[in-house]
Amino acid sequence: MIVVARGDKSGEDGIPMLLKIPRLYDPWGGYSIIGFGDILLPGLLIAFALRYDWAAKKSLQGGYFLWSMIGYGFGLFITYVALNLMDGNGQPALLYIVPCTLGTVLTLGWLRGELSNLWSKGEPQMPCPHVGPKVGT
Repeated sequence: MIVVARGDKSGEDGIPMLLKIPRLYDPWGGYSIIGFGDILLPGLLIAFALRYDWAAKKSLQGGYFLWSMIGYGFGLFITYVALNLMDGNGQPALLYIVPCTLGTVLTLGWLRGELSNLWSKGEPQMPCPHVGPKVGT
């Protein structure tokens, strides 16, 4: 995975597939890398959470967006802790990020009783404002 993310050795500028993050206390000026997939795939879930919160008119703390963002940050933190514990050997970041983001959304949905609606429809269960009771029949 690291070879794929770094690109080929053809000498041309390829498509960047990763972000390089400098290590703060490395005397040799090393860096950690995170692939775009580790940002984009959880980002799709977080964008879904934001759209759901907006459609359901949920507050920031009562919705899913804020908590999934916090879960993503915690997953990144765990990834970098694992990276340091493994002496700099490459770690699959999605292994830590996915349970923290998806687990947060699924747990909140289950606790709030909205999990089946989140999973099957992906939109809040609200009565349609255009269809009202029939008058005069």
